[in-house]
Amino acid sequence: MSRKRIKTATLLVIAGLLTLTSVLVIYADILLGRIYHEQQNYLQLSNLATQVPVLRATPSPTPAYSPTPVPTRRPLVGDLANISFPDYDTGSGADYSYQSNELRVAVNKVEEDGVTYFVADIWMRNINCFRTAFSSGKYKGKREAAEKIAKDNKAVLAVNGDFLGGLVIRNGILYRKAIVRPTPTPTPSPDPGIPIITPTPGMEELLRPQRATCVLYYNGQMITEEYSSFRSNKSIERGAWQGWQFGPTLVRDGKAAKDVKPQGRNPRCILGYYEPGHYCIIMIDGRQKGYSIGMNFKEMISLSLKLGLKEAYNLDGGASAIMTFNGEIINSPSGSGESRNLPDMVIIGEYLDPGILFEPTPSPTPKQTPAQEGATG
Repeated sequence: MSRKRIKTATLLVIAGLLTLTSVLVIYADILLGRIYHEQQNYLQLSNLATQVPVLRATPSPTPAYSPTPVPTRRPLVGDLANISFPDYDTGSGADYSYQSNELRVAVNKVEEDGVTYFVADIWMRNINCFRTAFSSGKYKGKREAAEKIAKDNKAVLAVNGDFLGGLVIRNGILYRKAIVRPTPTPTPSPDPGIPIITPTPGMEELLRPQRATCVLYYNGQMITEEYSSFRSNKSIERGAWQGWQFGPTLVRDGKAAKDVKPQGRNPRCILGYYEPGHYCIIMIDGRQKGYSIGMNFKEMISLSLKLGLKEAYNLDGGASAIMTFNGEIINSPSGSGESRNLPDMVIIGEYLDPGILFEPTPSPTPKQTPAQEGATG
């Protein structure tokens, strides 16, 4: 084959390739144009079509937080006015504790300087929570064990009373006035050999020295008063709720009582007052070597002032000094191993309907032993 023919064939091939390329370009252009027009038509149809709404869950509105309302307390007969009842647990860390919306009791056992004593801090909304009780459910009833009296009268805390030795006002009722019996005292006589006996002026009660009165009034106030100026009827007219006569007064108006003799160290019971609705009871063990020697009156005054008491009053002591919590004795009474039976007790407990208050339901009386039939001292 000549060179001229080869060149011609090559040119023909190149021309064919160029023609094919042109055809492909034209076809691609037509195809792209068609695709473009179809897309435009689709967009126009899409715009004309009714859009279907997208369904989404509509969240309900979140309600505003509101705390559960505290039920309004129903007023009760005997409610104390303008008291600062605590809104916290007063018994946190205490040895014994009772906490409710009406009553808070916290008892701590203290051991110091050879003495063991129990301090009960007491808050209440209603004066009905501060009650007293007689043994066998009646004045001058047969003496009973402290546990039984406490349980019969639904006591959270209970301590001995004053052994009914003088004035007796219990739960608003005057059972016994303080009546003075003439005390014979010798007076000068014209005849030196014959004394004339003249009775002392009639007060209200023949009392041993230092025996003062202590009255808890219906408004929650506690007042101590010397028996020489005290009048039972006036006290009742002023709203006396409880009245005792033992003594002596240890603290009055936040100050140490005057002319109080120390006397010996013995088991003791202190009735204390801060303000209406806030009280304190202190039980002091004694006469137990190696455990507790007890306190004298001067030491009791110091303790009462240390605790900040506005009024402090000595109740019966000795073997009668007994404290119960939920019906069980928690201190260590002195004596021959068995606690003394008592004629009366101070009761701290939940509010009771007045009908229940004066009609306690007695529990079965256990068989008594001669050792339980004691006397004060």
